[in-house]
Amino acid sequence: MQRIGLLGLVAVCAGSVALAGGYAARGAATTDACGVPDTGTVWIDYGEGSVRADTRAVLARPGVVIAASGTALPASYRTRGAASAYFVSGLSKLVGQPSTPADPATIGSAADALYAKASASTACATPWIGLNELAGSGLPTPWSATNAQYRSNVLALMQGVAAHGAHPVLWVPGNPNVAGDAAAWWQQVAQTGGIAYESYYDANRISKAGALLGSRRVRLGMRYTLNGFVRAGVPAGDLGLVLGFHSGLIAGAGGRQGLQPREAWLRVVKWETLGAQRVALDMHLGSVWSWGWGTFGPGSVDADKAAAACVYLWARNQSLCDGRAAGGPSFNASLTEGQIVLPAGVLCNLYGSRRIRNADVTMLAPFAGVRSYALDTLFARLVFRSRVQVGNADVLAVEQQAIDRDFGGDRAAYVTALTQEHATVAIARGLILDELRRRALPALLTTQDSLETPYQWEQDVLQHETSTMICARDELPGTSIAGTTDVRSVAIVPLLARLPFLFDDTTPPAAPVLTIPTPAKTVQLQWSWPSEPDVAGFNVFRAAIPGGPYTQLNTVPVVLPQFVDTPPPGVPSYYVVRAIDTSGNQSDPSNEVQGIPTT
Repeated sequence: MQRIGLLGLVAVCAGSVALAGGYAARGAATTDACGVPDTGTVWIDYGEGSVRADTRAVLARPGVVIAASGTALPASYRTRGAASAYFVSGLSKLVGQPSTPADPATIGSAADALYAKASASTACATPWIGLNELAGSGLPTPWSATNAQYRSNVLALMQGVAAHGAHPVLWVPGNPNVAGDAAAWWQQVAQTGGIAYESYYDANRISKAGALLGSRRVRLGMRYTLNGFVRAGVPAGDLGLVLGFHSGLIAGAGGRQGLQPREAWLRVVKWETLGAQRVALDMHLGSVWSWGWGTFGPGSVDADKAAAACVYLWARNQSLCDGRAAGGPSFNASLTEGQIVLPAGVLCNLYGSRRIRNADVTMLAPFAGVRSYALDTLFARLVFRSRVQVGNADVLAVEQQAIDRDFGGDRAAYVTALTQEHATVAIARGLILDELRRRALPALLTTQDSLETPYQWEQDVLQHETSTMICARDELPGTSIAGTTDVRSVAIVPLLARLPFLFDDTTPPAAPVLTIPTPAKTVQLQWSWPSEPDVAGFNVFRAAIPGGPYTQLNTVPVVLPQFVDTPPPGVPSYYVVRAIDTSGNQSDPSNEVQGIPTT
């Protein structure tokens, strides 16, 4: 169910690319025979009978597609200008469960009956059908015989309704397993319909994180899972999101989680909507669904549902509802706070109007080998430029020393050597500048009476600076664990190892001091911060017997002096760590420690 994205239609004003108002700025969208947009990302909103009348009144309007079942309620939405989609709340009734799949002989008739209901409900021969929801999405392969049959049933049901002309979209919760043998099944699902990931957030946590980090956390969480599907071979146009606006006042009910005041909750609704819109535009997603407008017992009663629904519609398209009025005078109605708004050509913006240009990252990437290494290098250079002063004369002096020492004073030979490594004179001078700044750190920290080592100070500064960044497509420096932390670890990339003649540094750093891990279900290694200013990271090794042979566990250098390993429980493993520096020198092994995961 490949769909055409509309990334090119984002509004561009005064040299800045902004998401806010992007949908409102479009021309009139074309629709299919059901009144559903037939290009771009389709937004479909939950509107079953559990939705209270005041919230229905907000949703039922032209430009909105409402998913419901039955015939009377969808017809009432259409009389008010909304389009219809069909909603299946009990997928298990049709296909069974992973442990107890339905008889496969019944799936064909179930698909026929589902299509008949959906077409009658929507008054349309090609209805969109939301299937809520896949059970056991994260089950590892190889699947059990019953789960394999269950997955076969789900696929056959989707194929059956698609054969009639419907557009089935499978809702997927949790942490879906898309690796290995599972990838082929997801590809088959995408060939016959869509996949919508249920991207639900605790509003309290998002609100406390603030506009920039809260909005970023929402977007990164969405991108993390969706990109997993893409890597598994699922086209982004067949993917979608489900936003969870479970607006209840009781903690644990989901979504709002009791967040007060109401303006804080409405602000999170705005952030989640804008985040989904940004990700949908960047990735050209097929659909975005909303969920949570219903009232399912006392725990989900919320007088603010109608206001939240209005803010949601308004955030994605200001012509759909007056979100400012619904939010009230204390509601923060900014559509740009925490959002990706950047001048043309700029990849990242840091606090204080410091910028990283996309062209600079693209230029450095062939030499760095990986685009992310180029970004990390330019980010660190920008961060430390104002903190550690190095004169241009010092850079040129190091360059000339390298030419004299290794090339007999022949500048042309020096340039040729750079070219062979996909480097330029400008790239080499940038690396010299970076290294001189690192070497100046011990003296600087002494004047500041700092107790940190240079490498520790660098990491603290880099982590702090990432908390102020906005980058296109959330292409941020460093790495983090999606959904668990906003702290990003930024590598000091050892690019000098590619041009060893610049400094002719062959002295390795000192061996780290590795501490004995505390018994736990994982082995949690820690070691000392290095004292050298040019350390670039660490390599971690494990052996089955004392003294080795050792196997390296990391594929890229570990940034921080800690590492978590998950060897078989109850079995001793032995570990050492080596430090590496910016010139590629590796230290001697650390002391060896033993780790035994508990069962």
